Amino acid sequence: MSLPESYTLTILGAGVMGSAVLSAILKSKPTPFPGKIYCCTGSQASAERLQTTYGDSIYTTYGADNIEPVRNADLIILGCKPYMCQSIIDDVKEALNDKKIVISLLAGWTIEQISVGMGTPFIARVMTNTPAKYGCGTAIVSFSPGLQGSQFEEIRKAVMALVDTVGMALELPEKNMDAATSLVGSGPAFVLLMMQALAEGGVRMGIPYEVSKKCAAKVMEGTAKMVMESGQHPEALKSMVCTPGGTTIGGLMILEDKGVRGAISRSVEEAADIAARLGKK
Repeated sequence: MSLPESYTLTILGAGVMGSAVLSAILKSKPTPFPGKIYCCTGSQASAERLQTTYGDSIYTTYGADNIEPVRNADLIILGCKPYMCQSIIDDVKEALNDKKIVISLLAGWTIEQISVGMGTPFIARVMTNTPAKYGCGTAIVSFSPGLQGSQFEEIRKAVMALVDTVGMALELPEKNMDAATSLVGSGPAFVLLMMQALAEGGVRMGIPYEVSKKCAAKVMEGTAKMVMESGQHPEALKSMVCTPGGTTIGGLMILEDKGVRGAISRSVEEAADIAARLGKK
């Protein structure tokens, strides 16, 4: 089984995450690339805004007109808010069938819930994040039992290629998805808090805010690149920055005294627990 050549992609709910993935797909042009891309929204204003942003690269619909793009879709990306999903599915129910492939971006919705709601066994559950809009996001992908086996290898490759356009796509079993929701989905907010704290520290010591913000952002970008390209453990890289009796070890001791390491780790745990509770509602 494989996607047809020049297949039709329909994004059902082109909100923040749906639009971020759309933007990444259009910039990267993965293979296979959809012949048609429909963006289904809830209002005329949203449809017009998307059409203005992306031009003739996409077709937009809203309201009752969303049924036909869903009917014609070979692959559907569910990109709406989780709390809106059931009503959106109900609105297009007549256009669904058990042959459609669905990529879900919904936090908290299990593969089983999506499969029952969309009426198909072919589900890829994805957790990505807002940096996807800039091509430097992270995505975790879990495939349903219906997409396992060698006969679906081409489908899985096509889905991974599509999702990889956000920056980096990795596959994990669904049991890890709540943790991925926290680490990957909520992670940017945690990092931005740390970035803001670094920038404000610079301001406190006399550096203008705009300069301090750029420095903090670049320090985080460069440090992340150092970890990815060196392959070394962050602890090993951290120790290289610490001169005996120097500034870095002094600052790190304050961070340890204040429990920053534990607070960051516990924030991931708490967000994962909330994701698990959302999935049970």
